[in-house]
Amino acid sequence: MAVSLGKTPQLHLFVAVVTDAGTDHATVHHLGITDAFYYDDQVNRAWDVKHTVPGSTVHLVVAEDRSAGYREALKGDSADALVNPFFLTAPVSALPA
Repeated sequence: MAVSLGKTPQLHLFVAVVTDAGTDHATVHHLGITDAFYYDDQVNRAWDVKHTVPGSTVHLVVAEDRSAGYREALKGDSADALVNPFFLTAPVSALPA
């Protein structure tokens, strides 16, 4: 039996605060990785940053790693098809109220 050290890519949910998403002038001001236990903390942190950065917006981004998350955040929200599974599989206590 052959053994492989290759990893199956795992997707992560990030909360990003971005100005001018989807443009050549897009800037990421905050990129926090979330999980079922820290989702609320990351969302609260993102909104705190949003309130201090004029014209910024909060986005949910799905990516394999932080670098990919940053590139995706520059575009704005990830597609619903990527984001929705995080909320369908999270424990009920981790879902937003």
